[in-house]
Amino acid sequence: MSTSTSDADESPTPAAPDDADGVSPWVVRLFLILAFGVAFGIEGMTLVRSYLIDGGDEPEEQAAAGAGGANTTLGVGDDLLPDTAVSERIARMRVQARSDGPWVFRLAVTVVNDGERSYRLALRDLEADDGTVFDEVQSVACPPGDSTRFVATWPIGANARPASLTVEAALQGPGDSTRTVRRRVSFGHVPVQMQR
Repeated sequence: MSTSTSDADESPTPAAPDDADGVSPWVVRLFLILAFGVAFGIEGMTLVRSYLIDGGDEPEEQAAAGAGGANTTLGVGDDLLPDTAVSERIARMRVQARSDGPWVFRLAVTVVNDGERSYRLALRDLEADDGTVFDEVQSVACPPGDSTRFVATWPIGANARPASLTVEAALQGPGDSTRTVRRRVSFGHVPVQMQR
């Protein structure tokens, strides 16, 4: 008994171009490369902008501050007025950005008054990196032996970053006397939090 088979039965049939399973592997690879390339490109541009472009002036500002002492670059955890007995440490700082409105700079300061006299902290003359000065004064009083967390906010223009600020402390002295300490400080990298 003999069986005969034709050549057409033995050869596999090629996938039709309209068939969903017939996607060529090189097309899938191309789309994966494009997807990952775009994602890494965006992240790389963000990294370059935040550390090289925005943070590029920090070493010069720190050198100028070290020479003159009048303008000091500060970050989270730094004391605003180290010349006073009261501690005024930056607890948090950030810019809240909105696509449909002004950006807002928020500066949280923890004030600890371990002394025996009243104390008032004032923040004034915020200057943005575009040169705009916001002359609004925000202040907090801290009685002796107390502590408080003070959050100051300034609406700044879109795409603006805070550059510097004047910090002023009024310490009550003996009798009715008051000692005032004033210092101009600059900010290092201030993170931006985008909101919708």
